[in-house]
Formats: sequence, C-alpha cells, structure tokens
Amino acid sequence: MSWTGRCVFWVVWGLDLFRMKKISLAYVLLSLTGIATGQQGTDMQRQFEELNSRIKTLEIENQAIRAEQRTADSISYCNIRYEIFEAYSNISQLDFDFRNTTDKIAVTGLFTRLMQANNPASDVLGFRFADVVMSAAEKHLLHQLKDEPDRKRFSQAICNIISNPVVSTLANSNPISSVVTSLITVIVGFTTSSVNTDKENSRPRDVSVEQNAPFNDKEIAAFRKDLEIYISFYDELISISDHYLKGIENLNDKYAYLMQSVTSYKEELYAQNEVKENNPLISLTLSLPEPDRAGVDFCRLLNNPSIRQTLQTARKFPLLKQSVEYFKKEYYTLLFHFLTSYSRTLEKAKTFPGHSVDRSKIDELSREIESFIATQKKAG
Repeated sequence: MSWTGRCVFWVVWGLDLFRMKKISLAYVLLSLTGIATGQQGTDMQRQFEELNSRIKTLEIENQAIRAEQRTADSISYCNIRYEIFEAYSNISQLDFDFRNTTDKIAVTGLFTRLMQANNPASDVLGFRFADVVMSAAEKHLLHQLKDEPDRKRFSQAICNIISNPVVSTLANSNPISSVVTSLITVIVGFTTSSVNTDKENSRPRDVSVEQNAPFNDKEIAAFRKDLEIYISFYDELISISDHYLKGIENLNDKYAYLMQSVTSYKEELYAQNEVKENNPLISLTLSLPEPDRAGVDFCRLLNNPSIRQTLQTARKFPLLKQSVEYFKKEYYTLLFHFLTSYSRTLEKAKTFPGHSVDRSKIDELSREIESFIATQKKAG
C-alpha cells in the first residue's frame, strides 16, 4: 500500500472510531501526527491541516449534539416535573371542593327556608295558607251556620286538616291540592242537626233529630275557586322542589363513585416516593430538584423508575379532575335551575288578592336567593 493510501486509511479509520466514540480524540491526533512527520512536502502538510480542521469541526458538532440533547432532556424533565407537581399541588383542593359541593346550600339555611315555604302552615312567605282557607270559609260558608256551636265545630274541623303535623310531610311529597281535597271532603260531609218535635194537643208526641247539609254545591265551588290560585302556586313550588330533590338523589351514585375515586387516587399519589401529605412539595423537591440547579443529570432523572411510576399516577389527575368538574357542573346546573325557578314562582305571590300578604318577606327571600346564586357563581 502506498504512503498516501496508508494515510487515508488511518484518517478514515480514526474518524470512524471518533464518531463511534471508541477511541479518544487524543489518540487520533497522535496517529495522524506520527504519519505526517514521516512525509515531507507542503501537499501532505495541507492535507494534514484539512484533516485536523475536520476533526475540530466534528468535535464542535459533537458538543452541539450533546448540548441539544441536554436541552431536549431538560425540556422533557421540566414538563414531567410540572405534571407531577400539578397533581400534588391540586389534589387536596380538588378533594376539599368536591366534598363540599353538595353541602354549600345546606349550610346557609336557605334550603331549609325554601322547604318551609312549601308548607302551608308556615308564614315564611308573609301569609299562612290556613288564614287564606279560613278567610274563604268565612266568605262562602260560615254565614250558612247560624248556631255558634256549629260555627266553632266547622272551624275546628278545617283547622284539624291544615294544622295536622301530617300536612308538613304531605306538602313535601304531594301537591297541595290533596290538602284542599281533604278540606272539601270535610265540608261536604259536614252536617248540622235540627230537632223536630211532633206535638199533639200542645204535648210532645214524637221527637226526631234531622241531619242537614248546610252547604250547597255553588257555595263549595266558590270556596274552592278562591283557593285555586294558591293551589297552583303551592303545586308549582312543590314541583320545583321535588324536581331538585330527585335530581340530587340521581347524583348520589355519581357522588359516591367519584368520592371513592378521589380518595383512592389521593392515597395512591401520596404513596409514591413516600411523599408526606402535610408538606408534599418539599418531599417532591428532594426527588425532583429544580431544573436550574447545577449538575442536574436530566437523563438519569428521566429514566428513574420511581419517577416514571409517579408520572404515570400523576397523569391520571386531569381525567379525574375533568370527571369532578362535570359532576360539579351537573350539580350547579340543577341547583341554579331550582333556585331561579323558585324565585320566579315567588313573584306570583305578590299578585295574591287581599292585603294580608306581607310582600316584604317575599322580597327578602328573593334577595337571599339572588345573593346565594351570585356568590356561588363568583366562587365557581
């Protein structure tokens, strides 16, 4: 083999080994130097300098590749670190918010007041349904009862229907029309007694007691007509409340499932890397150092089995969060529909006839509903 051939062979061999990282740069340079010293002439010197320049270029390219790889590793590490820290930073708040979602209306006492408003025995709305019934009875029925004992007995029969403790349960489960139906039944069945004495020669020969129905159909129909507007009002309030309560009942299964999912995920997350729940971020910083810290080996951290396992767990968080957000959205849609529908229906009570309605109580309850809705939307 000629000298030139041998020179090219050694150079190519050296460059190949350099690329493959099997020999050091110093060894290549020494080999080339040994060949060059045995040859005279400017041609060979020029070739040597060109080869030497190429080697330096390759070294610079290699450094650039290493820097580029480190940059890529650092970006990957920062992304992974962010995902993990995001899960640990937000799981406790997600857990807290979710547990308190369906309790927010109860703790204000507003829901209790609204349920009381459904009860005809309550005066939350500024009037009592019992008073409305008695007023209608006096207007259309009581004038037919001439005897005071009969008037008292009739009034007591009406009060027994309205003031019965069962009415509260009835009002929360059935339309208020069933209460009025019970009243009509009592009215139709109400009788008065009259004593008839058959005399002969001014002496009583026979005494009989006659039962009379004091109220005719026209009077009973007028009595019920006066209550129609209240029947529709209470039926609407109860229907709105019933729809909300049934919706809450339907959400209970979802709530129980998601609560178990959140609890299990939280336990799984904190089991990784022995992270302490009371101060998780400090514990995480020990295993996932700040990326700008000197000497951080991004490649080693990216391939750490424990960190990879933590990342897999952390990546479940967005889906869990989305499920919780869907649940909360469904709940708040149900809640706001209930409250806005209830508030609109309350406005109808302001048009009730007579001056016995304290409209300021209706306005107060409406403002409380509006304030609650505004607070919840702001917080959400």
